[in-house]
Amino acid sequence: MISHASLPEHFINRELSWLAFNERVLEEAADPTNALLERVKFAAIVASNLDEFFMVRVASVRHEVTDGEVTPDPAGLSPSQQLAAISQRTHTQVQALYDIVRAELTPALAAAGVSFVPWSELTPAQRIQLGTFFREDVLPVLTPLAVDSSRPFPLLSSLLGDRPLPFNDKAQTRLSDFYRSRCG
Repeated sequence: MISHASLPEHFINRELSWLAFNERVLEEAADPTNALLERVKFAAIVASNLDEFFMVRVASVRHEVTDGEVTPDPAGLSPSQQLAAISQRTHTQVQALYDIVRAELTPALAAAGVSFVPWSELTPAQRIQLGTFFREDVLPVLTPLAVDSSRPFPLLSSLLGDRPLPFNDKAQTRLSDFYRSRCG
């Protein structure tokens, strides 16, 4: 009987295989034959997948390293070797994602009439329109949570867009002067 430990070249590391899958999704975001909004969707999927990958899979490998685990996986990589390979692949992948978003998707969206405009560049009329939209459509679905010395600090759930917001328009610096609003 032959064990997998004697044939690591016949195996692919689970984490690197997952990153290879995400690279194929990234290729769809880069493919100019796909519709623009499909490309944007694929780019968002890549980013979301990486969030989940780090929260679950990389965290698990990091725990193995922290626990002193050195046993190689079926592909022959120790946990520390896995982390090094993951780091290299994800840095490359994230850079490619940023390049696609900046160089291709953002300009294409702008050409289609969708742009990301800093607040400072909005006209007074646009600011009023956005303020009205926020008050009428966004604010009603936010869930404020006050934070002060009488309440424990709340659990901030992953990927839900918690935002600290001041109680009023004055510049605030103390934690007790803010509340948390969940946006997701």
